[in-house]
Amino acid sequence: MVILPLKEIDLPFLLEVRNHPDTRCNLENDSIYSYEQCLEWFKNLNNTWYILWDEHRVGYIREDNDNLIGCDIHIDYRRKGYATKALRWSMDQKHYAQLWVFSDNFAYDLYKKLGFKKTGDKKIVRGRDYIHLEWMKDYDFDLLSRINIHT
Repeated sequence: MVILPLKEIDLPFLLEVRNHPDTRCNLENDSIYSYEQCLEWFKNLNNTWYILWDEHRVGYIREDNDNLIGCDIHIDYRRKGYATKALRWSMDQKHYAQLWVFSDNFAYDLYKKLGFKKTGDKKIVRGRDYIHLEWMKDYDFDLLSRINIHT
């Protein structure tokens, strides 16, 4: 798999993935976007998004300046390991990452497998639990809970 910065030429593919009902149902903002709206968003983008390639586009990884990450895979290429590889690649480049996920999203198990932990923050979106997860490199959450700090 090759990971390349998102370019304007990739926007129709991004919209194909983003606007698919099976993707939108697992996003906080489930709006459908037009190409014109997407192009305007892209022109004002302050961070880098990436396209995932494996002989052709298979998905994209979302990142923002607050260490929020996410990955959306084209419906034809899901459950083939692309999201795992892309998220590991992103996590290798940072010390901290966070994301929001619906508790009934199949990707929730992937995030747990990658080491994301619940923060306790939660909101209800369209009648579903939307939970905040975070990950820290080389950080043992279980060890922290067992340490007593005395001053």
